[in-house]
Amino acid sequence: MAEATRQYTTSVLSARDKQFLRELPTCACRQVDGRIFFLCHATPSDLLYEYRAPDSPLWAREEESSSGANVILAGHTHLPFARVFGERIVANPGSLGQSKAGDPRARYAVWQDDHIELKAYEYPVDKTVEKILALPLPEEVKHDLVCVLRTGTAP
Repeated sequence: MAEATRQYTTSVLSARDKQFLRELPTCACRQVDGRIFFLCHATPSDLLYEYRAPDSPLWAREEESSSGANVILAGHTHLPFARVFGERIVANPGSLGQSKAGDPRARYAVWQDDHIELKAYEYPVDKTVEKILALPLPEEVKHDLVCVLRTGTAP
């Protein structure tokens, strides 16, 4: 699925769009309410590609890129979790559109009063399915994408 959708996306983006995306940062640090947040797509040690399970002991280790952060927000797996390691919180909010949490609801996290809360909400999955079915992708890929959207699990 990822390779097919990458190829399609690459084919429809302009050179300017691709340059813009190449120039985006791969991580960010922000201070909110006296806390330092480190944000990345995958993990602090591999910002874009590492697939680290929610229960991995590697989340407990201090990693150079996120050193000093009180809160680490990661993604990539689409599996929501929040864990506390001493004074540090590590969380993956999940995914807004391709949940892999066992149901199709969109996932996100809210930071409030020095606490992170994972949330989920219903969204119009059928509208997204219609758009995917209209894409010029192989039928098997469209089937698998629709399965993820409707069930919240990988095929």
